[in-house]
Amino acid sequence: MPDRGAPFFFVFPDNEAGSAAARHLREDVPGLSSAAHASGRDWIVGRWEPADLLVARAGRNAIALIGTFSQSAAGALTRRAGVLRDPAELDDLALTLSGQFHLLASVDGALRVQGSAYGARRVFHTRTGGTLVAGDRAAELARLAGLEPDPAAVALRLLGAAPAPLDERPMWSAVTAVPPGAALLASPDGVLSERRWHRPPEPVTPLDRGAAAVRDALLDAVEVRTAPGGLISSDLSGGLDSTTVCFLAARDSRARLIAATSTGDEAFNEDGRWARWAAEDLPGVEHYILPNEELPKFYDGFDDPGLRLDAPTPLVASRRRVTVLTAKMAARGSRLHLTGNGGDNLFVGLPHHLHTLLVRHPLPALRRLSGFRALLSWPLAPVARQLADRRGYRAALAAVSLRDVPEPVPGSPALGWLGQPSVASWLTEDCLRLLERELAAAAPTAVPYGRTPGRHTELAALRGLVRGNQDIEDAGRAAGVPMSAPFLDDRVVDAAFSVRALDRVDPWAYKPLLVRAMDGLVPRRSLSRTTKGEGTQDVAAGLYRNREALTGLWEDSMLGRAGLVDEAELRRLCAVPSSPQLRDDRFLSTLAAEMWLRTTVNAQGALA
Repeated sequence: MPDRGAPFFFVFPDNEAGSAAARHLREDVPGLSSAAHASGRDWIVGRWEPADLLVARAGRNAIALIGTFSQSAAGALTRRAGVLRDPAELDDLALTLSGQFHLLASVDGALRVQGSAYGARRVFHTRTGGTLVAGDRAAELARLAGLEPDPAAVALRLLGAAPAPLDERPMWSAVTAVPPGAALLASPDGVLSERRWHRPPEPVTPLDRGAAAVRDALLDAVEVRTAPGGLISSDLSGGLDSTTVCFLAARDSRARLIAATSTGDEAFNEDGRWARWAAEDLPGVEHYILPNEELPKFYDGFDDPGLRLDAPTPLVASRRRVTVLTAKMAARGSRLHLTGNGGDNLFVGLPHHLHTLLVRHPLPALRRLSGFRALLSWPLAPVARQLADRRGYRAALAAVSLRDVPEPVPGSPALGWLGQPSVASWLTEDCLRLLERELAAAAPTAVPYGRTPGRHTELAALRGLVRGNQDIEDAGRAAGVPMSAPFLDDRVVDAAFSVRALDRVDPWAYKPLLVRAMDGLVPRRSLSRTTKGEGTQDVAAGLYRNREALTGLWEDSMLGRAGLVDEAELRRLCAVPSSPQLRDDRFLSTLAAEMWLRTTVNAQGALA
């Protein structure tokens, strides 16, 4: 059953079958918390901190928030519960509140289970014991229902970033994912439906007005986390995103703040210099700097006991490295660790928008295209070919080939609906055929996440980021401190994505929207940074140091037994860690899938 430490919840319907399933769970896992329907039957069962659940009741109605929110919302929720006739009437509620949370409702026997607009909080459901069970963790639902992973879903993970909608497919065929921005509704007689309560805003807001909205949303997002007071910590990498979070958190005198920096090797990375400058402008805030010799290498501890996660995660190669600071902060007594995760996705501005901007605003789009070509050394022919491609998403997905794929070239232009998936040399013929069947089945009905290549790509990237961020938050909690990313709150994302693409996509300006939004709140010196640290050298060093263990992993792997990978090819490459094939997403995806399988299923008969 669920690990100690990671929060989770199940939602049960208000009937005898649901009550029996909840009772069985509570008997099997003593100590779980619960909230009841008005009938007295179990409604929500799981593990959470007391402050992370708010239940407002009125008669036979109840509304609950689970996650990060302001306790001051209690009055408004109670009043809303008092006039509620149908759970479908709650579409507007979540975006009136700050934070990241699930919204649940029990209305005279009917259910609503809702995550967040962009996927930071997910909803899944399955059936067990003849009844619906919904929850926030696919892995725990699968465990409750006794399910085994779907081999096709595992194979899709070997592509790295699978194209939409395959990128959000649960790892168990009997578990269904509710799309971000939709709510699961269940009538008293058990009829299920999905209701869309949120759509990303159209990008029509001018820069100045959009910056003001981003500023207000970010201030609220950080305050909802600092308001409970106590000791908190925050990443201060020296980059614009974590620096922003640090300065906003330092404004709230109710909380004491430690700014935490891991500089890495400063011979290759200037993050440390920028972090120290930022700390000079944070009077009264303690600045902790992790000595570089205490920073784990990539792949150190890749075979540590795994977290029980919903899907394979690239965090497997960097978990010790990502959580070393949070473990230090846990030892200091931090109750919450803030990160700048998500800032790149909201504020860098993807060149994919040029595909549409060239039609609607040709002159400024051409100037930006010229800038990207000069900065990134994009050759003209593939750029022109991609911009001239006016196929729809389904046609682009149907055209994806997994055969004779050229080696990926870093920095190549990608301006269309989707890029060519990475196909590793160690995928077997059986694996390729399985993947081809999945792609062919998905293409005829696939719907992109946005109407244009630019909007689709930024939403797909954001959804991928929030899935990974959930893994980071779980790892941080396991290391001793819950982690939280204010940039991923729905109101912050809405504010950023409402700004015109021409104002967000600028090859000559680094994160212009965030810089404008933080003017006056973050010192000009920190806002002037136009670079970002990267860890290529550290990845290579980690591969070399862990080459023996990585090679031995493929002696008797679960992926090999499932017929999905060629173990001999993987052993050959891992023995030569300088191989370029090990340094991109292909090897990381394969390692993540293997370690996830080892954690999730028992070895006997799995995927056979």
